[in-house]
Formats: sequence, structure tokens, C-alpha cells
Amino acid sequence: MHHISVLRDELVAGLNISPDSQNIIVDATLGLGWHACVAIGKMKKWDIFIGIDRDSENLARAKAIIEEFTKGNNSIPDMHFIHGSFAQIDAYLTELHISSITGIMYDVGVSSIHFDEWDRGFSFRLDWPLDMRFDRVGMEETASHLIHSRSERELFRILKDYGEEPKAFFIAKAIVDARKKSPITTTGELVQIIEQSSFDKKSPVRVFQALRIELNQEFAHIEESLQKAVRLLAPNGRIAVISFHSLEDRVVKQTFAQFEKDEIDDFTGQTKKPAVLKRVNKKPILPTEEEIQNNPRSRSAKLRIVQKQSDY
Repeated sequence: MHHISVLRDELVAGLNISPDSQNIIVDATLGLGWHACVAIGKMKKWDIFIGIDRDSENLARAKAIIEEFTKGNNSIPDMHFIHGSFAQIDAYLTELHISSITGIMYDVGVSSIHFDEWDRGFSFRLDWPLDMRFDRVGMEETASHLIHSRSERELFRILKDYGEEPKAFFIAKAIVDARKKSPITTTGELVQIIEQSSFDKKSPVRVFQALRIELNQEFAHIEESLQKAVRLLAPNGRIAVISFHSLEDRVVKQTFAQFEKDEIDDFTGQTKKPAVLKRVNKKPILPTEEEIQNNPRSRSAKLRIVQKQSDY
């Protein structure tokens, strides 16, 4: 299936790329580079663009797509492509001798291309190795390793916290019982265990989501990266984040909330320090009905945009 970027124009518009002053824009989740192409198309040759992705295969594809998109354009920005987690954004920028950025965009969660490539093990529509790694170069532990190395209590916590799975207790117990008999190495084997212990058709989706989030430490990386992004933003710089389910959106919303309140003096009641961030939109931006019809995967997407208004 052809990958379709969600809220593409809205995400890039949220960065408020300047036609006059220098822009230093980061795409923290480069994917196949379609959001990046829109951003680069609005940038100038004295601007700087940095694309980051944990998946080395996607990074190579994105570079090829962007190179084709910019062919013959003499005003493209200085571009850098980095293989790694956006949680380390401060280290990457230090290596590039960049101390602040004017905008950063995120499209968090799993890319649709990961679901479409069966051998990645993100989908259970076909029986493939139980992998689920975003980074098959830098990560050794797979989802199969994960379900064999965690205790029953830990598996229960993962399924409950990251999958909101009602049958988490029974599924965790079934996984532990099954692995005593033989290794669980494929998506099909795991689905069979889930179905026999849950009897809920939605359980495989929730369990696969939970294992993927735990394996790739998705929420921890999102929170760490956003915290660092706030520090790195120049005055009036913006962060734009697309999330796809309530758990991701909660992490984003709660992280931003830490910076959206004034610091008040307990004695005088006066503002000691103004809020670091302000919301650009009071409510998240949602896909239009037309976009949802053209791309059903976009239906749960939410875009949050904040702007830096003070240092901290």
C-alpha cells in the first residue's frame, strides 16, 4: 500500500516557516520524507533542515525521495539526515554545532509502512517473525525476546498500561505457560495464544500495540525528546506533534502542560515567571472528512502545536 502522510499541510503550516529570517527545522520522525518535502519546499538555501529516523531503511528511502523532490532546485536548505532516536536530539544538534531551532515536527507512533511490510512483525495479518523493532540495525531485542524475558507480572503490566487490555491477566499467564513448552517466535503463534486465552477479537490489536510500545520505549522517547525540544527552541519557535491514539496523545499533552502555566509566587500571588509555552490552537487539529475518506488511517490523528514564549 502506498504511504499517505496524515495532516501533511497542517503539520508543516504549524511550524510557521519564515520567508525572511533563517529557519532551522527538524523533522524528528522523518519516515518516508513526505512531510519533510513540504517543509523543504517552503525553505531557503540559507536555512537548515535536519531529518531524524530510528529506522535506517526508512531513512535511506526518505533521502532518495527528498533528493528526487529537490532535483533542479537551487534554493534548497542545508540538509542533514541522522539515524537514531529523536530522544537524543540535543546530542545530534551539538554535533552539528546548532544551539537552537526554530521549529520541530513529530509524527509519533508506528509508521504505516511498518504495518505494510509483513516481515517487520508489526502486523498479524500474515505469519511472520515476531520482531517489531523500529531499528533493526541498532536494536538486538525483538518482541519475541521480550515475551520470553519478562515475568508474568511484567507482561501483565505492559498489556494493561500500553494496550489497556481487559484480559491482560489471562493473556500474560497464557504466554508464560506457552513459552515453557516451546519458543514463541512468530506473529501467528502469539495470536493463537491470545485468542485462546482472551476470546476477544480486539485483543490481538491491543497486545501487539502494547508489546511494540514497550519494546521500542516509545513513550519514554517521546517525553524525553519533547522536554529537550522545548529547551532547544528559539523564542517564538514551534513544536508540532501528530499522535494517533489516546495514550500517545496523553504523553504529548501532559508534557506540554508542564510548560504552559505561569510560575506564581506563593506569598504575593504575582507571576514570578511566565509560561514557557503557549498553545497555538486551543483544541487539537483533526483530519477533514475528505482526508479520512481518502486515508482511513488518518481518522484517529490529532495535531497539537505550541509556541515558545519565554526561556527557562
